[in-house]
Amino acid sequence: MAMGEAAAEKCDDFGWQPRGAIDPRLVADTMQHPRFGIGRAWSNSAGYSLSAAPNLMYLVYTVEGAFEFEVDGSSVEAEAGSLILLDGEAPTTAQTLAETARFVWYFEPTLLRAGRSRFRFHEPVSMQNASLSALLSMTNSILNTSPPATESARTHLGISLEHLVAGALDEAGASAARSSSLHRDGLFMSAQLVIETHFRDAGFDVARLTKELAVSVRTVHSAFSDFGTTPRREIERRRLSEVERLRSSNSFPVSQIAEQSGFTSTKQMLRATQRSHAVDEFARRSEF
Repeated sequence: MAMGEAAAEKCDDFGWQPRGAIDPRLVADTMQHPRFGIGRAWSNSAGYSLSAAPNLMYLVYTVEGAFEFEVDGSSVEAEAGSLILLDGEAPTTAQTLAETARFVWYFEPTLLRAGRSRFRFHEPVSMQNASLSALLSMTNSILNTSPPATESARTHLGISLEHLVAGALDEAGASAARSSSLHRDGLFMSAQLVIETHFRDAGFDVARLTKELAVSVRTVHSAFSDFGTTPRREIERRRLSEVERLRSSNSFPVSQIAEQSGFTSTKQMLRATQRSHAVDEFARRSEF
């Protein structure tokens, strides 16, 4: 495995561009293909910017430590034992919050396209299940040996990675449903009141929401999951609702509507609108 500057170069080639000073103890090992890549890394401290890649999705599984991600202007913390799916089109940075060990992947999605699947993007999913164990074992095996020698074998490998990720997410969702005997409607409603109070603040995000509620990130995600949604999605939904209200009752410029609705920019507002339409279309198709 490469260390220090050499490891940082591997991360850069993988799509995670180092930010700030390079940790001399950074360790990284990767294997790449035009349509997918796998890797693992450990560092005491590290910051990254994700290269824009509209046709790819990136994944990070935090084994130990924690990450703070900023995705499209919103912050979210990924604790140990969580997997996060990232749309390669959304502006993304990552910063370790402690000594952190992680697995990373990217691939051209088929099952897991942002806005076209029921799995959530840009929010950590806590998991430890058989499909995840198989995914990690496969990743370690490939990195410890040689990559497949033929193009067809590499293609099958990329497909297998995505299916294992889908299986891990599916198992995580089923496990959460089994473990929830009661809807945490009290916490959910409290969160909605906090969102209503703060959504116009562009700096308000899931991390701020959990602080206002005095609960952990995992707890608030679990409460929202009971109702088939996520805290980030609800913050975004409330902002989009305000956009519609302002559009119908005022003749403000688009940039002013975005600002008054809590978006950091017109571009962020438009991306949120596109995500919302994509999710609605997927939901309508799923009814048939």
